[in-house]
Amino acid sequence: MMEFFRKMQNSWFAKSILILTGLSFVSLFGVAGYMGSAGKNRPVIKVDDYHVTQGEISHQFDQELQLAKNLFGDNVDINDNIRNSMLHGIVQKELLNTIIKKTADDQNVSVGDDLVRKVIFSQADFMDANGNFSREKLNRILAASGWTEQKYVDTIKLDITKQILVQNPIDNVNVPKVLSDNLTKAAKQKKVFKYIKIDPDKVKIDRKISQDEIEQYYQDFNAEFIEPEQRDVDFILLSPADIANNIQLSDEEIEAYYQENLSHFEVPETREILQMSFDNQEAADKAAQELKDGKDFYAVAKDVAGQSKEDTQLGYASKDMLIADMADAVFGLNKGEYAGPVKSEMGWHIMKVINIKSGSKTSLAQARKQITEDLKKEKSYDEAYNISSNIEDQIGAGQSLEDIAKGMNVRIYSAKGLTEDGKVRVQPQKYANLVPTTDFVDTAFSYNSGELSQVVETDDGFMVMRVVKVVDAHPKDIADVRGEIEKLWEANEKTAISQEIVNDVMHDLENGDRLEDVASRFQLAHHTTKPLTRSEKFEGLAPQYMYELFQEPKNSAKLIDNKGVQIIAVNTQIIPENNISENDINNVKRSTRLDLSQDLAKTLVEDYGSDYDVRVKYRLLGLED
Repeated sequence: MMEFFRKMQNSWFAKSILILTGLSFVSLFGVAGYMGSAGKNRPVIKVDDYHVTQGEISHQFDQELQLAKNLFGDNVDINDNIRNSMLHGIVQKELLNTIIKKTADDQNVSVGDDLVRKVIFSQADFMDANGNFSREKLNRILAASGWTEQKYVDTIKLDITKQILVQNPIDNVNVPKVLSDNLTKAAKQKKVFKYIKIDPDKVKIDRKISQDEIEQYYQDFNAEFIEPEQRDVDFILLSPADIANNIQLSDEEIEAYYQENLSHFEVPETREILQMSFDNQEAADKAAQELKDGKDFYAVAKDVAGQSKEDTQLGYASKDMLIADMADAVFGLNKGEYAGPVKSEMGWHIMKVINIKSGSKTSLAQARKQITEDLKKEKSYDEAYNISSNIEDQIGAGQSLEDIAKGMNVRIYSAKGLTEDGKVRVQPQKYANLVPTTDFVDTAFSYNSGELSQVVETDDGFMVMRVVKVVDAHPKDIADVRGEIEKLWEANEKTAISQEIVNDVMHDLENGDRLEDVASRFQLAHHTTKPLTRSEKFEGLAPQYMYELFQEPKNSAKLIDNKGVQIIAVNTQIIPENNISENDINNVKRSTRLDLSQDLAKTLVEDYGSDYDVRVKYRLLGLED
């Protein structure tokens, strides 16, 4: 495979400009800066020795959240479902990226700086009015996005690596002409269907249920009329917040955390910078000499670098946003001074400081409350299991639920009338989401009356439960379920009548009767569709049903159960499409190639991942595994 990759690289650049444009640059615009989250930074994704941490996932989530706010306003509502969906999407993307990075390193696939430079120089977003690459536009976009130049370069390299490892191997997927021609004819062909609908809900019943039938239904469907086993339970729950409240922190721990994470409590100094960029050292040296001779910066930029006043304006930037070779020099300047020329991967640069904004720092006293909350939250994960073991020991020693609750300083709650399907008659509103869960219900139905459960870990914390009362399952009285029996009988009766009509209609159609005649005989409305292609539908039928209808011979009846409504359709007319253009064929061919390519790309990435030990810990992000 590697020999194939090497051959493809020679012709790759011409395609890369078109393919890569926009792939990773969407998230580049309007992204706010990131302040790393506190606490332990555990790996969420592992691919052998490669991993992605909680902090990296949180960083990307913050970026996507800021992008959403930029698009929809600061008041955009990100509920739990949207948050979870965003996190799942980020995890899946990073899992793919990590597999690709690991595979690239193992197979010695690398991307050179020259290729990255060509890709960057080709982007329309970074070109001036004359169609030339503008370093200043690139810098302004990066600065506004909070991206460093290195992060941008790394992103491009990863995209090119994906192209080499995934896209190139499937580029040769071909759809033969005979296949594309036939697929186009099939796609453009139209058919007309006549059909009738038989809806059980609209069937009329001309009699009432008898007492004998009520009693018979009560016997035949007795499983439907059982009052399920119910249980009353008491429980305590030790939440992460409860655990955190019991943690005591020393002044030394708080100060140590502050010092270790000092960057989180500082707003760095920023400087408003002008920049000239050059492709060669000679031009850079000439500009530097003219500046030294006292010539105006903008004038030199125009005469030597060919840059307008707007082109030179890099805007405000912090030290870590500048290329390494320039950062120290620029932040050592006074207002009005310049540094350079200095060489980087993108050419030669001269920078001038025209304004300085001092940084700020949150003091330990100001940050103390937040640090305390973060440290307690971090320690609570470790302390939780110590507390759990302690509670287990108390249970083993025979202590009551009241004793344990008092020792943990938590309240005892009750749930009454709990059934195995999670329904409950009385429950604490505070834990309305916990009571119906599998963890809670399984615990309640795993112990006898009076017994105390072991410690159970739930999404809400550590729980201990006591079964207070058990009411065994028992049949309901026939008088109490009469209404249920009548509804059940009515539904069955309508279904039976509908099925008789369906059987009679299908029998007559199979004997050669016309659909409209059969419909009239049974006093059913009949309908005729407009000419339809197989990509269209009627009566809301699923694509699978439309596919099956198009396979039926002309004048053949097809019975479809459409969400309980029986539809009997007959293909009465076939309209071939003789006016098929080359554009039609190409569109079908492209669509077929896309479908095949997507399937192959997914298979290829899965094949790469099968070589490694791949693990994803969703629970570290508050998601279910």
